Amino acid sequence: MSQITTIQYAWAIYFAGSLGCTIAAWWMFIWAWRFVRYAAVVTVLTLLFTPYAIDAETMTMAPAIYTLVFEGMSQGLPAITPLIKLMVGIWLIGIILVLVFVVLTRKSGEQKSPRNKPRGTQSSSSRNSRRLEHHGGRRHETPVVRSSSRGLSRDEFEAREELLKGEVPMRAIRD
Repeated sequence: MSQITTIQYAWAIYFAGSLGCTIAAWWMFIWAWRFVRYAAVVTVLTLLFTPYAIDAETMTMAPAIYTLVFEGMSQGLPAITPLIKLMVGIWLIGIILVLVFVVLTRKSGEQKSPRNKPRGTQSSSSRNSRRLEHHGGRRHETPVVRSSSRGLSRDEFEAREELLKGEVPMRAIRD
């Protein structure tokens, strides 16, 4: 069994840090549209995980971003142009794959949200037949049950729902 070398420790630490940066990019863009979120993650992955051979004979690899920065500072733009082309190519492939994934996994446009409709377009019966519920910060519209399958009236059904939610029903409070 061979011992782990210093370079392997360095790569393990770099990998863990880069994975943390990728997760941070995901959480920073969790509010955004899926394509923007995935594009941010692909950009971070491209910058941090693209390897580049420092020495072509021994195939000593290093993250391309380090080579890009240090060779760019010491030797100038002509020395890093091939590396820039490589990273942009990898990034473009990632963005194209993300775009294809987002298009293939999008939801159909048939389920339009009622909140997208202008006010006044819903009839009063449709407004009364729906109730907004908040679950974990997200709005869901659920139809109000007028009669249940158990033969409960509307008042009985609402009292039952209050009891199941852990609230004290108004009918249970007595003077």
